[in-house]
Amino acid sequence: MNSLKFSESLIELLASTAFEAPSILEINNLPVVNNDIVKKLIEVYMDEAIDFILSLGLKPLSTSFLAEDVYTLCNENSLLFIGRFLGGLIPAAHIYRYRTLCKSNLFLHSHPIPMPIPSPEDVISAAQIGYDVECVVSRISSFKAMLTCIEPLKDWDKVIANYDTIAEKVLNVARFVVVINKGDMSFLPMPSIDEISSLLLIYKKVLEHYAEVLYVDIDINRKVFAY
Repeated sequence: MNSLKFSESLIELLASTAFEAPSILEINNLPVVNNDIVKKLIEVYMDEAIDFILSLGLKPLSTSFLAEDVYTLCNENSLLFIGRFLGGLIPAAHIYRYRTLCKSNLFLHSHPIPMPIPSPEDVISAAQIGYDVECVVSRISSFKAMLTCIEPLKDWDKVIANYDTIAEKVLNVARFVVVINKGDMSFLPMPSIDEISSLLLIYKKVLEHYAEVLYVDIDINRKVFAY
């Protein structure tokens, strides 16, 4: 990568965040539906969609379970914990403040769903705030986690322009978890390990001319990593 050298010690530091990262995989009886149902429900009124989900005997997951941990790299050798934010909302003001405080060009946050790649909102936020490296860590099973870091070769514009292809592939996964927030229901991708492997290959392929991408496999039980 261009502006930041990913040494073994830095990768180990970033990977260590996986052990405390909140994950919905720890929740029993997750309200999961298949892709066909999701495609049908996004075409109907919200109250109809909610009634249908409840008729299946499913209890939508509250967004209060969607906690994300946020870190920033300080002085290129220490990782500062910024906080744990509920509902998937990370206030930009926090990022601005710590970016100035740490003179940081790298931020890392966790995804509570098994999705170890930055979302479109993540890369847009990176471009708006002006840091260079976006990292995401996520548990993908009870014993495994993944870390992904992305750094544009030039700027974020080309990365953002090619993100539609990635978003489309994500929306084609087989299963989604049902989430509700103040009467609004949404569906978050819940890919299998095989689907995640496929998405990671597509992610790197789509962005190969626009960004450097680092993948790190993390074994939670053995506390080792590989990249």
